Amino acid sequence: MGSSYARLIPYLWPHRRALVVSTLFGCLVAVLWGANLSVAFPVVKVLLEGESLHTYVAGEIERAELESTQWGETQERLAREVEQHREEGRDRSDPQLADALGAMVRAERKRNEADARAWRMRWIQTHVMTWVPREKFQTFTLILVVLLVATILKGVFIFVQDVMVGRVVQIVLMSVRKEMFRKTLQLDYPALMSHGAAQLMSRFTFDTEQMALGMNLISGRLVREPLKCLACLAIALWINWRLTVLAMLFAPLMGIFFLRYGQLVKRASRRMTESMSRLYRILEETFEGLKVVLAFGTASRHRTQFHLEYKEYLQKAVGLVRIDSIAKPTTEVLVMLALFAALLPAAYLVLNHTEDIGGIRLAAHRPDISDLAWLYAMLAGMLDPCRKMSNVYSRLKRSGVSIDRVFELIDQQPRIRDPESPRPLPRLSRTLEFNNVTFAYPPGTGATHRGPVLKHLSLRVQAGEVVAIVGANGCGKSTLVNLLPRFYDCDSGDIRIDGVPINAVKLADLRGQIGLVTQDTVLFDGTVYENIAYGAPHATEDQVRQAADQAYVTPLLDALPQGMQTRIGERGKELSGGQRQRIALARAIVRNPALLILDEATSAIDNESAALIHRALQNYCQGRTVLLVTHSMTPSLLQFVTRIVVLDDGQVLASGTHEQLLQSCVVYRRLFQSTDEDRAAA
Repeated sequence: MGSSYARLIPYLWPHRRALVVSTLFGCLVAVLWGANLSVAFPVVKVLLEGESLHTYVAGEIERAELESTQWGETQERLAREVEQHREEGRDRSDPQLADALGAMVRAERKRNEADARAWRMRWIQTHVMTWVPREKFQTFTLILVVLLVATILKGVFIFVQDVMVGRVVQIVLMSVRKEMFRKTLQLDYPALMSHGAAQLMSRFTFDTEQMALGMNLISGRLVREPLKCLACLAIALWINWRLTVLAMLFAPLMGIFFLRYGQLVKRASRRMTESMSRLYRILEETFEGLKVVLAFGTASRHRTQFHLEYKEYLQKAVGLVRIDSIAKPTTEVLVMLALFAALLPAAYLVLNHTEDIGGIRLAAHRPDISDLAWLYAMLAGMLDPCRKMSNVYSRLKRSGVSIDRVFELIDQQPRIRDPESPRPLPRLSRTLEFNNVTFAYPPGTGATHRGPVLKHLSLRVQAGEVVAIVGANGCGKSTLVNLLPRFYDCDSGDIRIDGVPINAVKLADLRGQIGLVTQDTVLFDGTVYENIAYGAPHATEDQVRQAADQAYVTPLLDALPQGMQTRIGERGKELSGGQRQRIALARAIVRNPALLILDEATSAIDNESAALIHRALQNYCQGRTVLLVTHSMTPSLLQFVTRIVVLDDGQVLASGTHEQLLQSCVVYRRLFQSTDEDRAAA
C-alpha cells in the first residue's frame, strides 16, 4: 500500500505547507482530545470523593515531600551500610554489598520521583489553582465550561484541517486527471482499443474518486486519529506506565491482524473494481446502441446481461463488505482485552490499597479511585481512534487498488512513438509506397482471431493519383489506410513517402500531411465553424469558409439558425448523416493535406449527399494524392478516380482503370455488377 501512495508524493509536494499546517491542527485536536478526557480525574475527585482540588493538590505536595524525606533517610541509611561493607573489605561481587548498592540506587530513584511530583504539584498550585474556585460546585461548573470551550476549539480545528486537506485533495485530483488525460492522448490507437472507452471512463471517474477518498483519509483522519491515540497513550504512561505497558502487549496481535486483513481487502477490491469496469462497458454499449436496442426489441437481453454482470459485481462487493465488517468488532475486542489487562490489576491495587501484586510492583504509589478513573478514561480514549482507524484501513486498501490502476494508465508507454533520431519528411511530391507489408492486429484489439490481415502487400501510388481501393468486406482495405497515419505499425515490410520510411519521421510531421474522413463521422459538441477549424486550429476565417464552400457545407448553413456559429450538439446529433459527413470533409480540406484518405466516406449516407461529396471531391482532388476506400464503384466516383486497386485476402489482386478491370478481374466485375443491381433495386 505504501508504494501506491508514494506515487502521489510529486503531486502533493507543491502543497506541503498546507499539509504541514493541517497536521499541526491535527496535533491540536489530539491535545484537546486527551485534555477533555483528563477531566475525568477532577470530576471524580469533586463529585465522588467530595475532595476540593485545592485540598488534593496540597495533600499531594505534602505526601510527595514526606515520601522524599523518607526515601532520603532510607538512602542515607543504605549509604552507611555500603560504606560499612566497603570498610570490611567486601567488593562488588559480594551479595550483601551488591544488594545494598541496588537498594540505595532504587531509593535515590524513588526520592527523585517524589521530588519531581512535588515540583509538579507546586507548579500547579502556583499557576493553575489560583484560577480554580474553592467551592466545589463552582469548581465543577468551571470544569464543564473548560470542557465546552475545549470541545468548541477542537471542532474548529477539525473543520479547518478538513477544509485545508479537502482543497489540496481536489487540486491533486485535478492534476492527476489532467496527467491521465495527457498520457491517454499520447497512447497509440491499439493501446486505447485494448482499454476501451468504458474502462478508461471507469479509471477517470470511479478510480480517481477512490484515490481522492484515500488522500482525504491519509491527510485528515489518518493524521488526527493516531495523534489522538498517542495523546491518550502518553497521558496513560504518565499516570501508570507499568499498567499501560500491560495493555500494549496486545499491539502485536493487532499488527498481525491488520497485515492479513489488508491483503484480503486489496485482492477483493481489485476484483470488485474490475467488475465495475465491465458494468461501465455494458452501459456504454447499451446507451450508444440504444436505437438498435429499441428497434429490435432486445431490451430484455441487455437487462439480463446487466443483471448477470451486476450479480457478479454484487458478490464481489458483498465479499468485500464481509471482509470490511470483521475489522471493527475484531479491533474492539482486541482493545477491550487490552483494557482488561490494564484495568483488572489496577482495580486490584485500588481495592486492596496496595502497590504490588504477588511482589510485582505495578504502581509508583497507592492509586485511588480517581487514578483508576483517569487511567480508564485514557485507555478508553484510545478505543475510539482505533475503531475509526480499522474502518480507515480497509478504505485505504481499496483506494490503493484504484491508485495502482490510475498509475498503470499513466505509466503505460505507447508502442507507436517518435523515433529517437527522426528524419525530415518532405511534403509528398513523388510516390507513396507499400513495400511487402504484412500486418495482423495486436492482442486486445478485438480482431486477433483473423490472423494476418495484410500479407506481403506491395503497392505504389504516384503523387497526384486518385486511387480507389475496393474489395469485399474483410479484405484489408481499411487496415491498409490505417497504417498510413501509423494507427498501427506493420509487422514486416515498410511504407515510404518519397522514399522516407514513415516510422523514421515524427508522428506530428506524418499526420500533418494527412486528411482523414471515415465512415463513422466524429464531430464534437461545438459550432459548425469550430468543427471545421478543428482540422487546422490556426486557419483563418476565410480559409474555414473556403473549405466549407468546397465541401458544399455552405448551402446547409441557410437552414441553421445561427449559420456557422450554430452548435451541432453532442457528436453532431442536430444534423443529418450527410450534413455531418460534409462537415467532416471540410475539416479534412482545411488542412490542405498532401494525402487525403477517404475510408468508406459515403457508404452510410443518402445518394444526394453522396453525390454532393463526390462533386466536391472531383473539384478538390485534381493534382492531389487521394486514397479512397470503398466497397463499390459508382459513376460519380469514376469521374475523378484515376486508378482502381482491388484487394482480396490481404493482397493486391489487380490494379488498373475501370475498363481494364472489367475485362481482366473477375472479383472487380462481380463487385461492380452487384453495385449496379443495388442501384437498380433502389
